[in-house]
Amino acid sequence: MAGIGLRLHKVVAEGSYVHAGTAYLSSAIISAGPWLTAVLALSLLGSAAVAFLGQADRTLLFVTITYAFSISLVLTGGPQLVITRYLADRLYLNDTTALAPTCAGVLLGAIPLLIVTLPFVILAPFDLGYRLVAATLLLTLSLNWLVIVFLSATRDYRRVVLVFVGSYALSLGAAVGLGHLYRLPGSLAGFTLGQVVCLVLLVAHVYLEFPSPYSITLSFLSYGRLYWDLGLIGLLYSVGMWVDNVIYWFSPSGTVIAHFYRTFPTYDSAKLVAYFFTIPAAAFFLVHLETNFYHRYKDFYRLIAEKGTLKEVSLAKQGMAAAAWSGLGTMVKLQGFVATAALLLAPSLATFLHLPPSWVPLFRVEVLAASGQFLMLSAILLLLYVDERRAALLVTVVFAASNTALTGVTVWLGHTAYGGGYLLAALMAALLALSLLHDRLQRLEYRTFMLQPVEMH
Repeated sequence: MAGIGLRLHKVVAEGSYVHAGTAYLSSAIISAGPWLTAVLALSLLGSAAVAFLGQADRTLLFVTITYAFSISLVLTGGPQLVITRYLADRLYLNDTTALAPTCAGVLLGAIPLLIVTLPFVILAPFDLGYRLVAATLLLTLSLNWLVIVFLSATRDYRRVVLVFVGSYALSLGAAVGLGHLYRLPGSLAGFTLGQVVCLVLLVAHVYLEFPSPYSITLSFLSYGRLYWDLGLIGLLYSVGMWVDNVIYWFSPSGTVIAHFYRTFPTYDSAKLVAYFFTIPAAAFFLVHLETNFYHRYKDFYRLIAEKGTLKEVSLAKQGMAAAAWSGLGTMVKLQGFVATAALLLAPSLATFLHLPPSWVPLFRVEVLAASGQFLMLSAILLLLYVDERRAALLVTVVFAASNTALTGVTVWLGHTAYGGGYLLAALMAALLALSLLHDRLQRLEYRTFMLQPVEMH
């Protein structure tokens, strides 16, 4: 997202307080992506749905949407990073005409996702109409995550913000309107309609901003073989992000909603609300940390390309490392302040959300865990900037494996330990990521020159 970040950083630096506030709000919406607007829409839908849906139908609706979000994120986590690498290479060559054809290729290449929905459409014990709409929602969300990758190069960030806000407002309004008319199937169809509109508008945005004489390209598919480790990083990060939820859903403490639909409302809500409190740090990363690091990153590799002296290259490397650690330090302070506020406000939040007192300690654990996860993610992104894919892969392996194992242990220990596995996994992975980032930045000149292929003449 450095492209958007650079523009927002410029607005903050040169604009008034109003412009700066607008830029930070935009960065919050863009960096949080549809997550922020989706959670707000679902929260409002939960209140509105009381008027036309019973408790059982409301729960089934929200579990269906949650499953669609989680499965789509896991399915697209790997392809997202591979496509991002392909687009980065095209933009490095100033080949913006490749973006729209690649977008068309991605939409066409995602057709195999239909296979994932077939077992649900054929075997799920729900009405056929409900099954088809749920499958459509899963496919649409998956395509949305893939198309969002193309927004990293966009100049018109305001339009992106309007697309997110407008489409989720439509999801909410259509879910309520059709829910009154057709109950549960209508409400799910209404929410899905908003996501379909979001997809159409995002694709239209790509074509409007990056016109091209070409129609479609599938060149990005070759990157799946070249950068398989990027695909694995994205997959494992998504798995690590959701595996604790899945374990609790199917644990003895999970709640059966309908057949294989299971949930753990207390844990799910605590984790979801905890993610809200990472949004300020995400906005800071987009507007400041990433953009400052990107400037130093460009200087370092420009000097190498222009055969700068060793001293110049070393100074550029030091500036790059300083930008990384200064930004991470400020981000940790900001997230620490926000997390502390969340810990103190937890009882009031529980009262406001009509949740039991037992939710408070679990929420506090989730806030700390989500903070650790975001720190880990920030370090992974910086590692990927300097092409340290294997280091980033190691971090995601540790995160996914440890979250799986430790969450299983907390199920055995009982409810007082719930969330502890996710917290320990996130902190372990964050510390490992920071340690690897420090090592790679320290030896950046060596690794940049010595790991290049040797040409024999």
